[in-house]
Amino acid sequence: MSRKKTGELKVLADQSFTEKELVINPNDGFDLGLMMTEATVELVITPDPDNLPLQQDDPPVYARLYQKNECRLGTVELGMKSVQKLDGKKKVRLFLEQVERYPRIMISPA
Repeated sequence: MSRKKTGELKVLADQSFTEKELVINPNDGFDLGLMMTEATVELVITPDPDNLPLQQDDPPVYARLYQKNECRLGTVELGMKSVQKLDGKKKVRLFLEQVERYPRIMISPA
């Protein structure tokens, strides 16, 4: 399975976002092979994208990924609930895998 990833991205918490929203700069989206301005994705926050559990305890979270020029290059904007799952990590990488219905975006501390 082919996987694309971004460079290190700085995490910005946005209190107006739910856990089902994230925003990146279009240039960072290009690194993932994304060409559309918004997409539905399966969102996974994991410390190790290479060792995802085969059976997740929680149902998958489907989120909207937006690519906006207003988002600074090298940053990802996330809702507070998603930021809390990162345990205080300030830099992450995004990984994209094409799976089943929606692409899977994994957020992992850098």
